[in-house]
Amino acid sequence: MKRAIVIGGGPAGLKAAQVIARGGAEVTLLESAPVLGGLASSFDLQGVCIERYYHFICKGDDHLVGTLAELGLSDRLRWRDSRMAYFVNGRLYPFLTPLDLLRFHPLSPTDRIRAGLALVRACRMKEDDLAPLPAVAWLRGLFGDAAYAVIWEPLMRFKFAEHAPEISAAWMWARMVRLSRSRASVWHEQLGYLEGGSRVVLEGLARDFQARGGHINLKADVQQILLEDDRAVGVRVGGETLPADAVVSTVTTSRFRQLATGLRGAYTERLARIPTIGIFCLFLRLSHGVTPFFWVNSNDRRVPFAGMIEYTNLNPMPELGGDHILYVPQYLSAADPRYTQTDEQVFRAYTDALTLIQPRFDRKAVKFYAVFRERFAQPLCLTDYRTTTPTVSTPIPNLFLTDSCQLHPHDRTISGSLGLGLEAGRLALTALSG
Repeated sequence: MKRAIVIGGGPAGLKAAQVIARGGAEVTLLESAPVLGGLASSFDLQGVCIERYYHFICKGDDHLVGTLAELGLSDRLRWRDSRMAYFVNGRLYPFLTPLDLLRFHPLSPTDRIRAGLALVRACRMKEDDLAPLPAVAWLRGLFGDAAYAVIWEPLMRFKFAEHAPEISAAWMWARMVRLSRSRASVWHEQLGYLEGGSRVVLEGLARDFQARGGHINLKADVQQILLEDDRAVGVRVGGETLPADAVVSTVTTSRFRQLATGLRGAYTERLARIPTIGIFCLFLRLSHGVTPFFWVNSNDRRVPFAGMIEYTNLNPMPELGGDHILYVPQYLSAADPRYTQTDEQVFRAYTDALTLIQPRFDRKAVKFYAVFRERFAQPLCLTDYRTTTPTVSTPIPNLFLTDSCQLHPHDRTISGSLGLGLEAGRLALTALSG
């Protein structure tokens, strides 16, 4: 029987492993963490299993919807109207419908109308035209300087920091298009969630994979992908060599370059040109909500973050007994001094800001908090992404790579990762049969 190894137990790795096992190969999945899921993993919160980072589902997330159907889990998917707001200069403004836009006083009436029309125009544009354009210049030209300063500048500054001038306009366009697909009409937006969280689909994939003879090794820190005569022959893990006829890597590109030290040439050189930033995210369990909105973007110099996600305003999570969940993410380089702030420093600074957004907020409402960090959370979609993005097939015919940069210009999603895993699994099966 042919043997395959999949490195990484996130959505892409689990999907690739399941596909290869379904094809009849013997598959071992190696995950360095003590749990599966990667950025989609969960933790035990006082008896409730909950995700470390926020996730939501949009209409058009077809690979996720298809995987749920395949696993008999479609009944766990729920759709709900979503609400968004902007906090600008000390005031909270609902920001979703055309009427909300007309009431958005930080912009003049002319700028409000221009911004609404610009959003419609943007969604009709094509990736081919936008890929080489810098996002900042494109947003300024389309929405105008005033709308850019109020709506887009905080996102670019907080999300990309020093890389903001290099981000492709196609990345911003793709975000607009994805959310526009979730609008049932111009008057309301529907987003989805899974009852039980992302672990529902991850555990479903793991069960199906193991039922087909697959092996899952947790706390398995891979040291090297072994290459001989232009073939992947196995991996080195825990001082042991595991032979393989095909290897699929679903770890970050920077980690892949460390593992595949024998792989040289233009492929790996392009990988080195893709910058990746980290994330830390404040997680709060609260006795009551802060706002009625799912997503609040901020443009107030006193607030040290670009936005916050009140997850229970989308997924009520009755298992929490009426408590609320709030995520406050911050994307930045792991070399940024803010990345190494203590959990207490982050908690204090961010909860101080919450009192600006909602004066009635009190830290006494916090029942639990944690700060989660990932050094390599998001590859950046720069204006040259079409020349740097790697193919899933590497120059080694039985070695395959998935990374969320392959979703560019679209942002990373669980659905997108499942699609990459599906592609990698099919390619690995072809290599094994050959």
